[in-house]
Amino acid sequence: MNFFEELPKIELHAHLNGSLSNRTLQELRKLKYGTNENGSPEDSGFYRIDHGHSMDLRSCFQKFKYAHDLTDQPDLLAYATQAVIEDFANDQVIYLELRTSPKANQGMSKHDYLLTVLQTIRKVKDTIPSITVKLLPSIDRSKGIAEANETIDLVLSLHQTFSDIIVGVDLSGPPYGTKFSDFVPVLKRAKEKDLKMALHCGEFEDDGEVREMFEFGTDRIGHGTFIEGDTLKFAKEHRIPFECCLTSNVKCATVGSYREHHFKKLWDAGHEVCICTDDFGVFDTTLSRELAICSETFELSQEEIFGLQVRAIEYAFASENERSRLMNVLNRFKNDRMPC
Repeated sequence: MNFFEELPKIELHAHLNGSLSNRTLQELRKLKYGTNENGSPEDSGFYRIDHGHSMDLRSCFQKFKYAHDLTDQPDLLAYATQAVIEDFANDQVIYLELRTSPKANQGMSKHDYLLTVLQTIRKVKDTIPSITVKLLPSIDRSKGIAEANETIDLVLSLHQTFSDIIVGVDLSGPPYGTKFSDFVPVLKRAKEKDLKMALHCGEFEDDGEVREMFEFGTDRIGHGTFIEGDTLKFAKEHRIPFECCLTSNVKCATVGSYREHHFKKLWDAGHEVCICTDDFGVFDTTLSRELAICSETFELSQEEIFGLQVRAIEYAFASENERSRLMNVLNRFKNDRMPC
């Protein structure tokens, strides 16, 4: 694992509330409930999916409710955000695009939620300079159009102050019973302000929805598990990157095994592709581990794994100066760790 752990890495698909480590969960429980933890269940079975276990996609979405309970106050949310960034930095992630849906509850408004996350990211910029963090506020499609519009209103108002951090918008959440076409006017408002689009796309078999997303224009494809035929050809022709999350897809049973993962098909056909964690806390993994699994399962060399990180920089919603800095870090690693 040494190579994968030491390799500077690019993470383009990570959800805040799905990326809480056991240590962070324990601290959040303690902060919210005290040492006796009254009213708070153990995280085993409520949040994390252990190795060797899997469940369907609907059940996987239920895991986030536990994290939402532990981040329903500004101080808890700030602690969680900083802890997640620290965990990625400790895994030698040098660029992170974090996603989260603003949530309102008794402890804070949606505005408070998003502002807390943004302020924490800005604060961490000084305390952990090794990692560059961006935010993709997420529209949870299961909450409906009115809430989606409310989220975009909030994103656009805060983007004026945090344009260096808010770089795009994510569409995620349980897709069942919703239509992508209903969200097009909402997403178009963000697109008109030059925010990038990272859409969860092709998570279930619906070729018509994939076509609609491509017609609308997505800058990256979240998962893309069931994209086939002409839509797959379109993605390649237009060089739309796929964000592949190996363990996530295996544990949510959208693919049968690592060897059956669509990464292999995409890689062999020359598609744009990167490896991501999705929710490293829920799926009990790290980006280092995902790259090691990718290398072992699909027989990729260290040079090819390094190349995946170079390609991920190209797909990042970063500025040209930021991309240049990231490439310098990777090149230094290559010169020191991968001599010719």
